[in-house]
Amino acid sequence: MAIPRVFISSTFYDLRQVREDLERFIKELGYEPVRHETGAIPYGKEDTPEAYAYREVELCDIIITIIGGKYGTASQHEHGYSITQNELRRALEKGIQVFIFIEKSVLSEFSTYKINKDNKSTKYNFVDDIKVYEFIEHLYKLPRNNPISGWSGRQEHTFACSNHGAGRCV
Repeated sequence: MAIPRVFISSTFYDLRQVREDLERFIKELGYEPVRHETGAIPYGKEDTPEAYAYREVELCDIIITIIGGKYGTASQHEHGYSITQNELRRALEKGIQVFIFIEKSVLSEFSTYKINKDNKSTKYNFVDDIKVYEFIEHLYKLPRNNPISGWSGRQEHTFACSNHGAGRCV
């Protein structure tokens, strides 16, 4: 039986410690974590690193997307989205099981965004770009059951994965 491959998707710099914690947790379960910074994605010269990441998403069994307050790097392939958003979109298009973790401060302020989204002068404390909230709004409207959980501590996302059932989350 093949070992399940789990793609870890998030902005990089601000969430790198969370990514490392998740990688450790995934390995403890006996699964194969896939993170670009550990060399798990084979890059070539024929295309952009972004395109290789999207192809790797399609080869995984599960994707865990972590959303914090940073929008991330804008996609070179699909304007209006970040690379992290496109990784998740690609997984959803391919029917890959998705688990989404949103930082609790961002999730809490999302309620304020929903009330004030038409007021362009509203300033938000926990995101660097309103597109983060627009994307979260899109996620809640998805027709499928893709679990969305809030997290606040470095290792709380692994606890949430355990609560989903270790075999079901990752």
